[in-house]
Amino acid sequence: MIAPLRALRPLSNERPTYQWEPASGAFAPTLRLYGTLGRRELLLVVDAIADRARSPRDVVSVDFENVMHVDFRALPEFVQQMARHRHRGASIWLTGLSPYVRCLFDVAGQGAVVRQLAWEPEPLGRREPLRPF
Repeated sequence: MIAPLRALRPLSNERPTYQWEPASGAFAPTLRLYGTLGRRELLLVVDAIADRARSPRDVVSVDFENVMHVDFRALPEFVQQMARHRHRGASIWLTGLSPYVRCLFDVAGQGAVVRQLAWEPEPLGRREPLRPF
């Protein structure tokens, strides 16, 4: 039996699991993640990072801002792979982690490691104003 054509094509409103954004100015290449991430999706992310973070000079930002849910059972393996890349010298930073996603990392027993890998720039509105001499 032949599958219906619409089942073979992704819907126009579906987003990919991830999308690379090239480095621009002072910002490193960013891997933006989307939607709900399970073990399969996280393995795809690890492979994508392995392709970019090959040397100690490589810097990669992994943006979780558009992630709604992560399967906490797959997080220990994911974090272990990120730590392996960092031990080889690549700088991999996790950004945009919502409180909910951070809690999922905590539930998976990976909260302490994620706090080491997470980088959140300070919002511009919270900086101290410069004072005249």
